[in-house]
Amino acid sequence: MSKIGRNALCPCGSGKKYKKCCMIKEPVERLVPTKDVKTVINDLYGALFSFNKELKDVVDDIFKKKCKADEPKTAFASFTLGKAYKTHEAIMILCSEGYGEDAAILVRSLFELLITLLYILKDTTDKRANRYYAYDWILRKKMFDYAKTKPEIAKEMQDRATNPKAGDTNIEEVMKQAKVVQEKYKYNNRGWSDKSIYDMALEIGRMDNYKTVYALQSQIAHSAVRVMNDYVKDSGSGLNIMVGPGLNWIENDLVALFDFYYSIVGECDKLFQFGFDKKLDDIAKRYLSYVGEINNKT
Repeated sequence: MSKIGRNALCPCGSGKKYKKCCMIKEPVERLVPTKDVKTVINDLYGALFSFNKELKDVVDDIFKKKCKADEPKTAFASFTLGKAYKTHEAIMILCSEGYGEDAAILVRSLFELLITLLYILKDTTDKRANRYYAYDWILRKKMFDYAKTKPEIAKEMQDRATNPKAGDTNIEEVMKQAKVVQEKYKYNNRGWSDKSIYDMALEIGRMDNYKTVYALQSQIAHSAVRVMNDYVKDSGSGLNIMVGPGLNWIENDLVALFDFYYSIVGECDKLFQFGFDKKLDDIAKRYLSYVGEINNKT
């Protein structure tokens, strides 16, 4: 196994020099077999967990408030805050258990949720929000189109159409509405939006995140060849497949998680005027100070 130079780019794909990335982590990783991995993770990243927990506490207080979500944007923002809350908690659990690679995939989904929220809120009209909702007809049509190719499913659909339940929408209505919204919005293979994630990120000023963290997370989500470095190690006498918990991605996940979740919570607080802006600002200032100290040390 060839030795990696201190000033060489780290093979993990972080973009940092080896001496400022995995070379620092390797001595700690050697502790994992003799020390509970969750203890090591907490010792190293306890502060990052705490800052994320503070954000969660703010949202817990937000959920105690009543608000109106009877407009396209406020309805979508409410959904976003709820979905982000569950995803944030799931990422925290995965990171605390040492499954950073899997947590990274969820952090990636949180970024996409943030981009969608910011893109919709930037619209001074409700066109983007309505375009998002209308795409449901297209999704339902696609499901029905597929079901028609499966005789057993088609029969169940026909039986359901003959004996509908409360709230059912018949196939004819789905096909009709799908045609209407397709003609209105001209949907393409990008999905609901008229722009790709790349173009939406560009418009709302999140290209740095897109080209760095999101790009690396996408490699994990799509099992790109570079991801093998996180799962396969050369021991000198053969390859070891790393299937247990570890330290990979934990720090990156927690940093990106705070950024994306803070942005979602902040946008929702501003939209609904919940009044948590000062509390959020205080958390952010302390967090940035902490991260700055860490960066100076490395």
